[in-house]
Amino acid sequence: MHWRENLIEKIGSLITAIVLVLYVQSQLHPIVERVYEVPIELVNVPPNYEVSLLTRTPLRITVSGVKEQVEATAGARLRALVDLSNAQLGENSLPVKVEYPREWDSSLTITPETPRVRLQIEQRLTRQFPIRVVLSGKPELQEVLAEAIPEPASVRLSGGTSKMRRVRAVQVNFDLTGLQGDLEVDITPIPVDEKGEPILNLQMNPSSVRLRVRLIPQPTVKTVPISPRLGTLPPFPYRVVWFSVEPVSVQLRGSPARLEDINVIETQPISLRNVTRDTQLKVPLKIPFGVEVIGSREVTVQVRIEREQEPPAETPKPPAPAPPATQKEGEN
Repeated sequence: MHWRENLIEKIGSLITAIVLVLYVQSQLHPIVERVYEVPIELVNVPPNYEVSLLTRTPLRITVSGVKEQVEATAGARLRALVDLSNAQLGENSLPVKVEYPREWDSSLTITPETPRVRLQIEQRLTRQFPIRVVLSGKPELQEVLAEAIPEPASVRLSGGTSKMRRVRAVQVNFDLTGLQGDLEVDITPIPVDEKGEPILNLQMNPSSVRLRVRLIPQPTVKTVPISPRLGTLPPFPYRVVWFSVEPVSVQLRGSPARLEDINVIETQPISLRNVTRDTQLKVPLKIPFGVEVIGSREVTVQVRIEREQEPPAETPKPPAPAPPATQKEGEN
């Protein structure tokens, strides 16, 4: 049979031809990859619940295929959907459905970075918080004080229960450095925890407030006496016989109009509920609104306590003597 002649050479030629064809194809139509970052869309989210994604977002999706066809794709035509119809409270692992044009099916391979995502579902909590203004730095003008008033004075926060329970304040931070006069500025309040760290991904209404900053002349100083305020008294039969406060007065700084109404400053209520002997306490002052204390904001209160003496028992009185008998007339 003639076809068997030079069989090895023929097979080698065929393999070489196939390799050459594949090489040419790879040069003319190379296989490439393109990675898109696509935001994860949540569908069928239950009302009044908050969903937090625990998987890194956005989702990376790889499109691979012939170079010309890959270059014709666009990330905007990709969607990464997660259906929450069957999700439960707590942590869930749900599949990702990638949507793309039908014509991509025949020539392209679509591969998400992860086929499933982890997410947390919890009830939504809503609360109203007053805005706390935190000023730092010093204005350029000397002998002035800064006053900052937010409008509105409070905002409504909503979010997952775990994050909302961490919120201790909603504050706006403003740096006075270099300020030369009054100013109004729109600023975004920041929810913070007990350490002052921001808490992210909470909904806030309104999302920004108007901060009115005024520079007012340095206020005057007034010295007022300190009055200890006794709250709960010692248990019976003990009583307070004397108390003193050190220092006896304190300096307040504020506007003249505000200081005019303040003639004494009290301490916070002092509880002596279980105290039965002389004691010395550190007690904070009850500072009136609109003024500040120069120096320490607490005082030392000394209290002297005694036990009431029981009254002496009464000695019974002897019976009164009977009156002497009197004689009638005519009797000897």
